[in-house]
Amino acid sequence: MEGVKSVAKSAGQVASQGLSWVDRHPEAAILEGSQPGEDLVSYLRGLDPADADGPTLLEIVAGWNRIVAWAVARQALAVTEMLRRAPGSQVEFVADEIGARLGTSRRAAQDVVDLAAGLDAFPAVHAALGRGEVDRRKAGVLLAETDHLPPRTAQAVHDVVLPDASHLSAPQLRLAVRRAEACLAPQAAVGRTERARRDRCVRMVPAPDAMAWIHALLPAPDALTVLTAVDALAAFAAPQDERTADQRRADALSDLCRQVLDSGTAPDGTPLAVRQHRRPHLQVTVSAATLAAHAQGIAGVAELAGYGPVPFASVAHLVADATWRPILTDDESGVVLAVGDRTYRPSAGLAALVAARDTTCTFPGCRIAAERCDLDHIDPFDKARCAEQQTTTTNLHPLCRHHHRLKTAGRWRVERDPVTAVTIWHGPGDRTYTRDPVPADPARWDAPRRVARPTAGADDGMVPRSGRLLGGFLEVGIPLDPLDDGVPAPF
Repeated sequence: MEGVKSVAKSAGQVASQGLSWVDRHPEAAILEGSQPGEDLVSYLRGLDPADADGPTLLEIVAGWNRIVAWAVARQALAVTEMLRRAPGSQVEFVADEIGARLGTSRRAAQDVVDLAAGLDAFPAVHAALGRGEVDRRKAGVLLAETDHLPPRTAQAVHDVVLPDASHLSAPQLRLAVRRAEACLAPQAAVGRTERARRDRCVRMVPAPDAMAWIHALLPAPDALTVLTAVDALAAFAAPQDERTADQRRADALSDLCRQVLDSGTAPDGTPLAVRQHRRPHLQVTVSAATLAAHAQGIAGVAELAGYGPVPFASVAHLVADATWRPILTDDESGVVLAVGDRTYRPSAGLAALVAARDTTCTFPGCRIAAERCDLDHIDPFDKARCAEQQTTTTNLHPLCRHHHRLKTAGRWRVERDPVTAVTIWHGPGDRTYTRDPVPADPARWDAPRRVARPTAGADDGMVPRSGRLLGGFLEVGIPLDPLDDGVPAPF
C-alpha cells in the first residue's frame, strides 16, 4: 500500500507541470503500471468511479481485470493441493466436490480443475496469469491448444507467444499458438486432428422462449455431409412456402430425427435401445387445469423433460399422438407421488414414477435428465435381503453414470428424507449438500419455497397426507409395448 501511495505522490507532483499523458492523468498512470495483489485491491477500493476521468476509469476496469486473473491463479493453487491430497481413485471426483460447494455444474467445476492442473504443469503460464498479463480465458487457450503436445514442445510454444499475449484477443492468441506449433512441430498437426476427432459430440443448450441450440462438433467432412443433406432436404419447398432457408433447414433436421423416434428404429432398421424399460421418447407434464384452459384459448404452462418450463401451446401439437399416464402430486409441494402404470408392467411403472418425481440426476447441480440416468438404490442393494423390500420408490433415485460411480466409490453418502423428499448428500470434509424436490405441478412454480429440512427419526413409511391428480404426462415417439393398452389422450 505504501508503494502505491508513494507512486501516487510522485505522479501528482509531475502532473502539476501538465505536459504528457502521465502528467494529465496521474492516477491512470499509477494503475496502468500496478501489479495485481492486495495493495492494488486496496487502492482500487479507495477510488470512486464517479469521480474518475475517462482514462482513469478505463484503468480501473483494467486493474480489476488483473485482480480477477490474480485471484484465479491463487485459487488454482488450492485446487492443485486438493488434487494432490485426493487418493488416486478419487481424483476424478474432485470436480464434484468443488461443484457442490460452489453451487455450479460439474462441467464448470471440471473447467476449474483442468485449468489448475494445466497451470501446475506450466509455471510460465501460471505466472503470467498471476501478474495479470493474461486472463483466465487466454490461459485456458494456451493450455488447451497445446494439450496434445509433448510438455517440452508445449513450453516452447508458450515461450514464443507469451510475450505478446497481453495484446492479443483469445481468438488471435489461439491462431498465434497454432502458427508457432506449425513452425516448431509440423508433425503435430496430424496428432491435433486425431485428438480433435475424439472430442466429437452433440449437445443441447437451452435458449429462451421454448427454444434450444443443438451444438455438434464433427470432423469437417462429416459436418459438411450433414449440412449438404439438410440443404438438399430444405430445397424441396412449395412456391407458397413462406419459410426462410434457415427455417427449412431447421425443420428438415427435426423431421429426420422425429422419423427415427416415431418408427422406433435406426435408419438401418435396427430397433432403438431401451432404457428403464422404455424406448426413447419425449415427456411433457401438464396439469388438468392447463388442458381445460387450453381448450378455451387460455395460455398455460407445461414441463418438457430435459428442458424445463414451456408454454403449453408450444407442445400442444404433440398431444394428439401421445400416450398418456396420470400422475398424482402432493398438495403442498407439488412433488410426484404416484404414476399410473396401465401401459407398463410394474417394474417399468416404478421406473417411470422415480423418473417423473426427480426429473434429473439428484446430485446437486446436475441436470442430466432422469430418463438418461441409472436407477440407483440409495441404500446399497443387499442380495441377502428381499428385493421387493429394497427396490422401492423411497430407496430409488436417478443418478447419471458419473455420479453413480462417485457414490459407489465411497467418499460420498446419500439419503432421501421420506417426509420432505429432500435428497441429502454427505461429501468429503464433513460437508452436507441438499437437493430439494422438484414440483411437477406448474401451479407450484410461481411460488417456489424451500421445504422443511429433514428431521431425525422420520418414519420411513410416511407420505404427505394428501394429494391431487395432475393431468398427467404424455410420451411422444414410443412404439407401443406388447403389454401397452394405449391409453388415449384425455380429449
